[in-house]
Amino acid sequence: MSRICDVGNPWLDAGIVAFSTYVDPKTNKVSYLTDRAYWQDWFPADFITESFPGQFKNWFYSLIAMSTGLVNQAPFRNLLGHGLVKDEKGEEMHKSKGNSIEFNEAAEKIGVDVMRWIYVTQNPEYNLNFGYHLADEVRKRFFLIWWNVYNFFITYANIDKWGPSDKFEPNKLTNVLDLWVISRLQGLTKTVSGRLEKYDSTVAREIEAFVINDLSTWYVRRGRGRVGLAAPGGDSKNDAYGTLYYCLTTLCSLTAPFAPFISEEMYKNLTGEESVHLASFPDYETKLIDKKLEDQMGQVRSLVEAGHALRKEKGVKVRQPLVSFTYGKKTTRLPDGLEELLTAELNVKKVEYDLKADPSYDWEITAQLKEEGEARELIRLIQEKRKEAGVSFDELIIAHLPSWPKNFERLIKQETLTRELILSNKISIKKLTRN
Repeated sequence: MSRICDVGNPWLDAGIVAFSTYVDPKTNKVSYLTDRAYWQDWFPADFITESFPGQFKNWFYSLIAMSTGLVNQAPFRNLLGHGLVKDEKGEEMHKSKGNSIEFNEAAEKIGVDVMRWIYVTQNPEYNLNFGYHLADEVRKRFFLIWWNVYNFFITYANIDKWGPSDKFEPNKLTNVLDLWVISRLQGLTKTVSGRLEKYDSTVAREIEAFVINDLSTWYVRRGRGRVGLAAPGGDSKNDAYGTLYYCLTTLCSLTAPFAPFISEEMYKNLTGEESVHLASFPDYETKLIDKKLEDQMGQVRSLVEAGHALRKEKGVKVRQPLVSFTYGKKTTRLPDGLEELLTAELNVKKVEYDLKADPSYDWEITAQLKEEGEARELIRLIQEKRKEAGVSFDELIIAHLPSWPKNFERLIKQETLTRELILSNKISIKKLTRN
């Protein structure tokens, strides 16, 4: 057998590459003919991928026919045959139609990580619609949220001058939020590892769901008060930073095969190590997976959703504290730590359990609760003014306000790092000059 240099169809030529091109480095000749032992180190291929509708008659035929005829063996162990790539309207791309997108142009405008994410999260059974609007949606839906979590950590860790420690031990955490997110992360690591071993790239969807629904929407949002200068120090703050650092670095490693560049940027800045791609792929610890806690947290989140829906129906903002929230029907009693979490998320003074009760609030708003609600609203407005003025969250300010509830002056100052409140016709802030 000898290879003909000029062929009529390059796909047919590509199909027999396992026999025609594997070169023995010792002899510089085709190894199938000269060194079968070397050739068998590379054959069959572990994994191949190609558009099944487009290449069935050429590439796949030549792959299978050549391998069957010569060695009576499949030329690959795993195959991903996927649908066609079309434009955003689902039409085939052609230069003549003006709807084709050149790769280098797409990579420059979209970013290669976003492009890769579009592909790996697509069900390969179906055709993929590709374009700039879709890329914008993917960037906003996943990458910006992930980057915001990373930026949140970097910002507040620098403010608190926190640095990672080799002593971080997830099994010694006590806060239910920390234990829950670590459990979820361990489960995610197990899932990603298992499905990547089966060459299932759509497991990237599980990473995306964890970042959006668990890490950003729940863990970071519920734990914001544990970090920053206004938060008390001690184990709670240190554990919050340690847990989020652990989550981010693990996520970088899990995501590196799918989005190699943003993972590299985050990982190197977080760890100071040479590259995420030189680090070991993360392993999971079964003992850190707590399914009971995950189920209970799911119950908390369902109750929160019901509670927020009741507030919306009644027209009462979440920032307005209420006396109590009652739950019980079709649910089990939550442990104290999770009831505390429910109390904080629903902004009530206490949570009560009644086996026969549907989710409900005590809607009475006392004068003190009304004042606290006003204080919470002022805190939000002051923080917005701080952001508009470009004043960082670790800088002291003076706040000018038309009025404020005197009973909650200390709370307003503490939550906003305000040195002094001054009466004024409108709300404004001024950065305090340090001597």
